Amino acid sequence: MGGRKDKIMTTRDKLNKWVEKEYRWIDREIRKNIAKDRMSDYADDLIQEIILSLYNMPEERIEGMLENGKLKWYVLSSAGLSLRSKTSPFYNKIRKHKMYSRENGLAGSDSNIFERIDDTGETLIECYYSCMLREIENLHWYNKTLLKEYWIDGETLDTLHAKYKISKLHLTKDLNKGIKTIREKCEECDNPKL
Repeated sequence: MGGRKDKIMTTRDKLNKWVEKEYRWIDREIRKNIAKDRMSDYADDLIQEIILSLYNMPEERIEGMLENGKLKWYVLSSAGLSLRSKTSPFYNKIRKHKMYSRENGLAGSDSNIFERIDDTGETLIECYYSCMLREIENLHWYNKTLLKEYWIDGETLDTLHAKYKISKLHLTKDLNKGIKTIREKCEECDNPKL
């Protein structure tokens, strides 16, 4: 019978072992020292992006960093650079997308179409609300669905993104387009005396 062969570890096996061993450290260091305070929303995405970048590196480079113990340094420095540099793939893929699709960044979410004031200082809520309900029904079914779920049912961009698998950037654009259409149609509420 043949003897048992010793398994030779490939570079990928070594990297798998290193990531498994150091994952908690990577997670803690990125959350505590890099993606913290205002940047904490990016921690989960940044951790995943950095680990993926390790697996996309040339094997010789991984071997070299594993041998000289520089892999931890690489993880931290590339995480910091990825998060803050506007030319990094992470910025273009994740951070830029999140900046444009934040809930507070949606035009109309800070001051919605009901919050206009007439000459007497009274809010014209009733007019805008009834106009909005009427005009939503006249929209394309897609815009109608989004506006109803966002403005009337109180869904968030995150929920709509999860439900329809549409990027938050596109959801924001589509919601803004619907809001603009409704505002144009509801100009009658700006001049109730005419």
